[in-house]
Amino acid sequence: MKNINIVLAANILKFRKLCGMTQSKLAEKLSVSSQSVSKWETAKAAPDISLLPMLADIFDCHIDQLFSR
Repeated sequence: MKNINIVLAANILKFRKLCGMTQSKLAEKLSVSSQSVSKWETAKAAPDISLLPMLADIFDCHIDQLFSR
């Protein structure tokens, strides 16, 4: 499970940067704190499963791409 969190963390960071978005802007779009986004990107926590479709929409990708290497 930890490996999946590391992959997800790296992909959230990658897609956020590709979109030219700050952690604060992503947090605002998801109605979460910027600290939450920071924890996701460092694999200290993972987003709630209900946020995955919203993340995919924001990043214009499929949910499975968030978990792929």
